[in-house]
Amino acid sequence: MAPSSTTTTTTTKRLFLISCFSSPSSSQDQNQNNPPVSISASIKNFSAAVALSSILLSPAALSPPPAAADIAGLTPCKESKAFAKREKQSLKKLEASLKKYDPDSAPALAIKATMEKTKRRFENYGKFGLLCGADGLPHLIVNGDQRHWGEFVTPGLLFLYIAGWIGWVGRSYLIAIRDDKKPTQKEIIIDVPLASSLLWRGFIWPVAAYRELVTGNLVVDDADVGTY
Repeated sequence: MAPSSTTTTTTTKRLFLISCFSSPSSSQDQNQNNPPVSISASIKNFSAAVALSSILLSPAALSPPPAAADIAGLTPCKESKAFAKREKQSLKKLEASLKKYDPDSAPALAIKATMEKTKRRFENYGKFGLLCGADGLPHLIVNGDQRHWGEFVTPGLLFLYIAGWIGWVGRSYLIAIRDDKKPTQKEIIIDVPLASSLLWRGFIWPVAAYRELVTGNLVVDDADVGTY
C-alpha cells in the first residue's frame, strides 16, 4: 500500500505542477487573444487622429482654397475661354491703333503702356482667383465667402473706415468752430492748423465714436435741434 500511496502523491504533485504551469499559459493565451482587439482599436484611433491632424495642418487646409466653380454659372477666369477671348480682343484693338503711329511717337508709347496695363490686369484677374461668367467678365462674390473677401468685404470695410474718418474729422471741425465769433467764415475758409490737428485724431474715430455713444455726447437732445 505504501508504494501505491507514494505513486498517488507523486502523480498528484505532477498534476498540480502541470496545472500551475499550464494555467498562466492559458491565461496568457487569453490575454494575448483579447488585448489585440483593444490594441488594434487604439492603433486605428491613433492613426485616424494623425491623419486628421496632418490634413488640418497641411498648407492646403490653412491657406484659402483656390477658386473653383462653386458658384453656379461661374468659372475661374484663368480657365474661361470667354475671358481669354476678351483679352485677345482688347489687345488686338490696341495693336490696330498702334500701327497708325510711329514706333517712337508719344501716342505709340502711350498705347504700349496701355497694352502692358491691360495684360497685367487680365493676368491679375486670373491670378487672384476671380470668377467669370459666360460673358467673360469677372464677377464679384459678396456672400461672405472667405475665399472671396478680397473682392468685396475687405475693400468695403476699408471704404467704410475712410468714409467714417472723413466724416468724423468734418464733424469735429464743425464742433470746434461753432463757438467762434464767425463760424460761417471758418466753414468757407478752412482753418488749416485746426483742421490738421483734427485730421490725425480722426484715425481712431471708431473708438472716439463709441466713447461718445457711451457718454451720451454722440447726438444732441431733440430740444436742442432747431429749425432753420
